[in-house]
Amino acid sequence: MELLLLSKDLTRLYCRKILMPEGAIEILVNMINKINNDQKLFDIYMDFYRNHIVSGYWTTVWEPLTIHSYVEEVFGNEASLFYLHAALQRLPLAEQKYSERGLSEQLFVETLRDIGVWVQNAYHLVGYYAIRNFSWIWRHLEARLFRLGRMQFMETKFSGIVKGFYNAKEDTFMLLCGEGMELRANGDMQGVCNKEKTTDGFVTEYEETNDYFIGNPITPMGKGLNQQVKLKRDEWEKVLDKDDTLLEIHIPRDTAFDMESIRDSYLQAKEFYATYFPEVKYKGMVCHTWLFTPQLREMLPPSSNIVKFQQQFYLYPTAGSVSFLWKFVFNDLTEIKDAKPDTSLRKQVLNYLQEDKEIFDMKGIFLDICGDFGTVSYGK
Repeated sequence: MELLLLSKDLTRLYCRKILMPEGAIEILVNMINKINNDQKLFDIYMDFYRNHIVSGYWTTVWEPLTIHSYVEEVFGNEASLFYLHAALQRLPLAEQKYSERGLSEQLFVETLRDIGVWVQNAYHLVGYYAIRNFSWIWRHLEARLFRLGRMQFMETKFSGIVKGFYNAKEDTFMLLCGEGMELRANGDMQGVCNKEKTTDGFVTEYEETNDYFIGNPITPMGKGLNQQVKLKRDEWEKVLDKDDTLLEIHIPRDTAFDMESIRDSYLQAKEFYATYFPEVKYKGMVCHTWLFTPQLREMLPPSSNIVKFQQQFYLYPTAGSVSFLWKFVFNDLTEIKDAKPDTSLRKQVLNYLQEDKEIFDMKGIFLDICGDFGTVSYGK
């Protein structure tokens, strides 16, 4: 197992290639002597690389980075960069994967520089370089996620928690709840905002017969209904189910958010996957984002790009909370008592919370069968 980036020159070369902040590069480079000359550090490094990264474990979990006490003793606030350095050992392998697929170095840089954006963001937030969302970056380093225009795209298999149906004659799309979803009486997922389950909720049922698809419908705003519908098989086609392929999308922190650019990104993605990954037969997009906080439609005007973006997706019940939105509208280190209402959105979020109203994110899907992205409005 050759660890190329235990060379100072290669660490500096690759970190500069992906536009890592210079201050962070120097810390990463200076770590190498300590790793190479301290057997205990080297063993911790190798153990983490072998069992967390090479094994593929890091692609299966979303969990906080566990920092060894000795690593923290040696590197202090910068200890997370020790683990980031181990992760960056995948850079030469990622570069090789790009080359094998005929992908450009420009795309490599544009995609991988996101890691440096997060490291720099940590510096602005806490005053030192760190990687505060380590569980996110395997997507870049395993060459699974690509930045195309303003958005990031990654092939994924749908969970199947909901089912999608399309009526071609009426040009109508509907989501039904899968079996066993626990919902509140108002149609929200139990557990939203980290609250205890309500006592007036219900559990969804789903059944397929020779003639019908039977289940609890979901409104485009993500509310499950406590009543069942029967969709005739000769009128409705099941177009979304468990393990169907979708493009999971993410909006980078440095994106200038407007619908025209987002629409252009999806057009780029269509061309990109058709050219370089023709074996990926995806049906549309799936996303989990603070932008899908349904309460934003009450806070923002219909002309808002956020509202327009949200309307392109059919939301479905998700046990979200205010933390996702809070992290992006404020930051995850700001407490409510210290938050300043210095923008219109911040002011409205704070007013909502002061009135003890719930705010929570959701997941949503867009399917190509429903029309061109940017022109669909499930809410209508």
